[in-house]
Amino acid sequence: MKPKTIVQKLKNGDNEVLKLVYELFYKSTFQAALFITSDPNLAEDAVHDTFLKLRDKIDQLEDPSKLGAWLCRIAANIAKDLMSDRVKCTSLVEPLDKYQDKKLISPETVLLDKEAKQLIRQVIERLRPGYRQIIYLKYYEDMSVNEISKTLGLPAGTVKSRLFHARREIRKLIEPKTGFNRHNKFRG
Repeated sequence: MKPKTIVQKLKNGDNEVLKLVYELFYKSTFQAALFITSDPNLAEDAVHDTFLKLRDKIDQLEDPSKLGAWLCRIAANIAKDLMSDRVKCTSLVEPLDKYQDKKLISPETVLLDKEAKQLIRQVIERLRPGYRQIIYLKYYEDMSVNEISKTLGLPAGTVKSRLFHARREIRKLIEPKTGFNRHNKFRG
C-alpha cells in the first residue's frame, strides 16, 4: 500500500490501516523514544501516546512518504516531555552483539568494544534530551542535517549548531574518563 493511501485511510478512521501503521513503525518509534528516555518503560509510554495521538494529528503530516520519520518525531517529543517529568534515567537497552557470527574475534577485542560502547552510551545518557535526539537521528538513524531539519521542524543551522554542541559535550565527558584528548594523544 502506498504511503499516500495509508495516510488517506488514517484520515478516514480506518482501524485496519492503524494496525498496519503500528506494525510497520512500532520498532522505529520505540527506538527513537528509548534513545531519548534511556528507559524502556518510558519509551513504551511514549510510543503508546504517539499512536493514540496519530488520528488527531494526521492532518498535520505534509508529506505522506515521511510518515515514519514524522511518527518518530512525535515519539521523541513525547519522550522529552516524559523526561521532563522524571529525573530517573537508566541505561539503554544493549544492542545485538555484532560478533555473534564471527569465530576468530578474541575475547579481549569483544570486551574492549563492549566497554567502549558502554562508555559512549553512558556519556550520551548524560546529554540533555534535545542533544540526545539530534545524536540519535544523525548517528543511529543515519539522517542528514536536512533530513533532521525536516523531521524536527528546525532550521538546518539549528541542527548543525546542536550537533556541534552535542559533540563538544560528548568530547568533554569522554576525555576525563579515557585519558585521551581530542587529538587522540594520551594524557598521562
